[in-house]
Amino acid sequence: MKKTILGILALTMVCCTPQRQETQQITITANDTIGRKMTLVPMGNNSGAAKMTMEDGAYTASITTSETGFYNLVSVKGYAQAIIPHYVPVTQGASTSHLTFGENGTLQLEGSKDNQALAAYTTAYAANSRALWALREGEAEAARPIIKAFITQADSVLGAYRCSKPVKEYIKIWAYINAYDSYTSVPRITRTKLHDMPYSVGDLLPEPHTVLDSPLAALFPNTPGIVYSTIPNRNNLDSALIYVTQHYTDTTLLKKVKDNIAGRYVSRYNYSVDFDKGLERLQKATEQYGLDPQHATNFAKHRATVPGQPFPEGIILRDREGNIVDFSTFRGKYVYIDLWASWCVPCLREVPTLQQLEKTLKNKNVTFLSISIDASEEAWKKKMDEKHMHGHQLWNPDNTLGKALNVKGIPFFAIYDPAGNLYMHGAPRPSQGPGLVKLLEGLK
Repeated sequence: MKKTILGILALTMVCCTPQRQETQQITITANDTIGRKMTLVPMGNNSGAAKMTMEDGAYTASITTSETGFYNLVSVKGYAQAIIPHYVPVTQGASTSHLTFGENGTLQLEGSKDNQALAAYTTAYAANSRALWALREGEAEAARPIIKAFITQADSVLGAYRCSKPVKEYIKIWAYINAYDSYTSVPRITRTKLHDMPYSVGDLLPEPHTVLDSPLAALFPNTPGIVYSTIPNRNNLDSALIYVTQHYTDTTLLKKVKDNIAGRYVSRYNYSVDFDKGLERLQKATEQYGLDPQHATNFAKHRATVPGQPFPEGIILRDREGNIVDFSTFRGKYVYIDLWASWCVPCLREVPTLQQLEKTLKNKNVTFLSISIDASEEAWKKKMDEKHMHGHQLWNPDNTLGKALNVKGIPFFAIYDPAGNLYMHGAPRPSQGPGLVKLLEGLK
């Protein structure tokens, strides 16, 4: 008899447990709909965005349920855009709210207590941000109470609304990230050097791991960067990975943070020094800490940045007529390469000097090659005509060369030797004058 009763109770509990919904229908009414467009974006999954249709004064979208229940409601009217966090429990199939747009970015939302709280903090955040960016030169100290206000305002909102646990956690994390980002903006806003700041971030905020060790923190794109900035020995791959695994436990966040660390290691590594050791270190860390193997693959692709390495394979270069030009056609001479684009102002500033240098250089053992990474062939050709660019002009629209050479910004210059191997990665610019002329004249 006992077994029968227990079985019935267990079955009752299972039947009464709310089930996760596969899709949700979310409806938003608003006080201002003329010319306004709404889009619903599941947090952490931009590809799952759904445009909300407008009918009878209501915006509606049927959308695949967000993994966490959190969405960004993106409102666009004219040139003004507002992004409002929205929460619907994953077990709830439908939700209706009314949104009131006020002056100076104020928002009021009638619906669940969760969404009222999110809208209230959105308004507080906007006001606080305006106060921060209204500061002037030398007013770093005045930013202190503004930064702290993000946290106190979040606490006030949570005190005023009876929120669910996920929303409470989300708002606390959001406020912390707002405060941290604001602190890092103060030197730029007030034109204060970092070492002259009258307070440190540690004076205002607790250690990140005490707040951010949560899967909800992974919903914010700048969280991995905040975590990285607080790692004591972050420039050492192993030390950085050890630190985060000791201080963070949430697997969702840890994956993003470890990817951030590995990605920075790949992009910042000095490939001209101990390439093989650097790759071996990353491969061992990949096995030990479960990093994405793609990081090691990306590292290996940058072998082309090491002097003595041949021109990268698989790079498609086209001339003005659309013909593929193999880099081997330049064998027998040193090749001074200029990587540029029509939209790059610093690149265009180098063009007159580069073109003049090509005409006046006495060393006939050097040839000049300009390679555009423009996505648009038309833009590339138009700018060449405007600048009267002569000589070897080629086009690499997918920027595979820049990626292979780990180019972080253009204009970028490199020199290849007569055998087609890299001679210098990051060569001097034409505007650097006599130094470059002396270098090129000395290539024999």
